[in-house]
Amino acid sequence: MIRENTLVPASQWAKPFVSEVAEIINQLKEYGYDSATLAHLTGLQEKKLSDWMSRYKREPDNVSEIPYPCWCFLAALAGRPNIQNNGQPIDVDARKVMRAFKPTAFKNKNAFEMPTEKEFKRIIGDNTFTGITVESLCEAFQWKPAQLSISLEESTLPFLNWCLILMLCGFNIQKMLLTEHDGEIMLNH
Repeated sequence: MIRENTLVPASQWAKPFVSEVAEIINQLKEYGYDSATLAHLTGLQEKKLSDWMSRYKREPDNVSEIPYPCWCFLAALAGRPNIQNNGQPIDVDARKVMRAFKPTAFKNKNAFEMPTEKEFKRIIGDNTFTGITVESLCEAFQWKPAQLSISLEESTLPFLNWCLILMLCGFNIQKMLLTEHDGEIMLNH
């Protein structure tokens, strides 16, 4: 059972127990996405996945060291997107977002091509049609503003962070990344 206070915006977030992280990983495993496959498709490190749920059978109530953005990402893969925004994407025209980037920006880690600084500036920054700013992203996902700005300028944004931005814009990252299953994966309550 995953506690609801782990599926909330960062300002109200309680870190999940290792057993809660394991519950999501095990649920994804039931659909054919074991840790190695998840790592390959998402860019997460398999060792990190293991660390975040270590000793969950013996010490299930240990607090996991999973960072908030990674928890948001795993929750979205398990059918609970946008926990950082109370389950709601921002109100934005997804078609306009899609036109701002090359099609390869919407692929899984294997076929993904990082957007350029120019492409990022089309949707992130003051006076963009999305309303997304570096500051709002940092507040939502507990990112460091200077580090995010540099990664946008240098087109070195981590794949996971890019997926969270797409999710915020209303894209279903579960369908984008987990293409080998039928139907939706839904997080058990």
